[in-house]
Amino acid sequence: MQKLFSGPLPDHGRNIMRRFGYGELRKWNGETSYAKRVSAANFPRYHAYIEDKSEGLQINLHVDQKEASHEGSHAHSGEYDGPLVEAEMAYFTKAITSLKQEQHSSLPQVTTPIEPKKSAHEKKSRFWK
Repeated sequence: MQKLFSGPLPDHGRNIMRRFGYGELRKWNGETSYAKRVSAANFPRYHAYIEDKSEGLQINLHVDQKEASHEGSHAHSGEYDGPLVEAEMAYFTKAITSLKQEQHSSLPQVTTPIEPKKSAHEKKSRFWK
C-alpha cells in the first residue's frame, strides 16, 4: 500500500519512521528500508520504503509474512493490502496528523508587541545615571 503524506512535516522521513518504532534496514546496494515487528517473532513484520519528496513523505508499506525461502533469493511472501497493512497505514495517518498539529501548536504565539532594541549608546548612558 502506498500513500503520500503532504507537507510540511515536522521532521525527515527517517526520523518519523524511527519515532513510530521502525528500525532501519540497509541492503548491500545501499538501499534503506524500515521494519517493525508485528509480534515478538521476527515475522510477520511491517516493511516500508520511504521517499522524502518536495510535496511530502511517500510511504510504501507491506507485511513480510516470512523470510525469503531460497538462499540468495530476495523474494518473500509479502502482503501489500489487507487488514494488517490497512491498520498500520491508518496508524501512520493518525500519527502524522498529530505530529503536524503539535508542530503548528508549538510555534510561539506573540501577544505583546516586541520593543525595538536599544543602541549601545542608550544602554551605556542609562547605566551611568
